[in-house]
Amino acid sequence: MYSYTVRDWVTVGLFGALWGAVELTLGSVLHLLFPPQADTFLAGLVLGGVGVAIALTGRHFVPRRGSVLLIGIVAALIKLLSPTDAQDLARVLGPFLAILVESLLMEGVLLLVRTPRLWAFIVGGALAVGWNLPHKFVMMRLFYGRGFDQVYQKMVEDGAQMLGVGLAAALLILAILLIARLVVGGIGGWGAWALGGAVARRIARRGPAAD
Repeated sequence: MYSYTVRDWVTVGLFGALWGAVELTLGSVLHLLFPPQADTFLAGLVLGGVGVAIALTGRHFVPRRGSVLLIGIVAALIKLLSPTDAQDLARVLGPFLAILVESLLMEGVLLLVRTPRLWAFIVGGALAVGWNLPHKFVMMRLFYGRGFDQVYQKMVEDGAQMLGVGLAAALLILAILLIARLVVGGIGGWGAWALGGAVARRIARRGPAAD
């Protein structure tokens, strides 16, 4: 990170701020629009897809190791500005940790390839948004002391009501919820590759490359 220029740091801050602003504004709107059963699944799905697209687009303009993680850190810190009370910090800390893990997963995939490719953006995006599902199990355990079986039952019940299927299709419900996240994340990664590459070429910059 010592090789980062002032312009790189400013760009990281801009993309991180954009992601954080989306979490603060669009997140609040989605929580109001969706009913409680759909809120957990759809709000996280939409926010995750948008966040992935923003962070990976930023990678085009700061083609250095760690840039996606740094963008996520900025976004997570901005998310902490969400209004809440001391008794319900989990509503802020949950998304804060989710953003950090999502950015870490994307950065991890990009570090595995010498020069980022389209497939790396797609896989990184899919893993990042896919984390949204197991994240709920982790957060419910950490902040509310709920066991795996309790979270599983509640998730299946909400998923069944949202999808309009019976509780007997528990595994199918979880599979659909997970696949939806992987698909949305992959689309977000693909969109970031296409959009970021087009804009980078337009301003005569090279595509993403590892430093």
